[in-house]
Amino acid sequence: MKYAALVLAAACLFLASGCRAEKPLAGESHPLVTLSSWVVSWDRERGMEEYEKTADLWDGISLFAADFDEKGNLHFPENLENLRPDGNVPVYLTVVNDRALPGGKMVEKDREIITEKLKTEESRYRHVKDIIRLAKEKQVDGIEVDYEKIGQDRELMNHFCDFTRMLDLEAQAAHLKVRIILEPSAPMSLPYSEGPEYVVMMYNLYGTHSGPGPKADRKFIEKMLKKMESLPRRKGAAFSTGGCLWQDSHLFGLLGGKKKYITESEAIRLAKNHHAAPERDPESAALHFSYKENGSSYEVWYGDRETMNAWITLAAKEGISSVSLWRLGGSVDMKGLRKE
Repeated sequence: MKYAALVLAAACLFLASGCRAEKPLAGESHPLVTLSSWVVSWDRERGMEEYEKTADLWDGISLFAADFDEKGNLHFPENLENLRPDGNVPVYLTVVNDRALPGGKMVEKDREIITEKLKTEESRYRHVKDIIRLAKEKQVDGIEVDYEKIGQDRELMNHFCDFTRMLDLEAQAAHLKVRIILEPSAPMSLPYSEGPEYVVMMYNLYGTHSGPGPKADRKFIEKMLKKMESLPRRKGAAFSTGGCLWQDSHLFGLLGGKKKYITESEAIRLAKNHHAAPERDPESAALHFSYKENGSSYEVWYGDRETMNAWITLAAKEGISSVSLWRLGGSVDMKGLRKE
């Protein structure tokens, strides 16, 4: 009798867990969120075209991005000059730690330039003033700082926290909003300034660094939401449109051919050209398909409007009221994004 009871209890537990697992991640009614997105310098035309088609969705637009020139001075790309979306939507200037090298090469996510800019209280203050000056010159409403690959250096992160406090104070005096973008790996229990909004990147779970899979899934998003609990009260989530393509991927992506990020429209075109039928993954709401060409196997994962709505729903139900989407340009139909 005791054995039978244990078997029955185990069976009930299995069935219950099975039922939970079988419920696919999906978009549904959720608490109200604000939506923002980025227009990037290398895809300005498509980005602005998509913005104009969906202008009533957006509560903020970021111009991506100001970086650093060979001398370490802030540089604003010509393609974003005089860009001001119609309407009263707040416009942010994104500053990234990419740096130009002699000969025209770029170093992406350069930790050295940020170490230099933030190493002393005086250098931090100069950097803050330079950012404020550029933001006022470009007549934007806010500043967005996106410094990546710095989170593993504890001394640098302490300097960065001090920088966030300086930036917030100076921005308030200049009537500018502030957003700080954090990578998933960034420490979030540090003494950041209480004033800015902190936006955590919830994407690239799988990508060119790995084998095939979605940019985010239920487990990853829930993990990041838990990690964010120690951040100051104003916090948001950033999700990514589009997807990635893998050629002949083996051994968790360590072996194989080319890997590249693609847009939703590129993914749809590939599926159509190769007569592939995309399937939706229940744990991520992302679409995926595979095909063969010239002796190679290809696998594609990407997100569409339904994917974005599923991710937004999950975050919103856990108290996130601000969502950003990377990026405008390349999506097929964003008009159906749910803000609540």
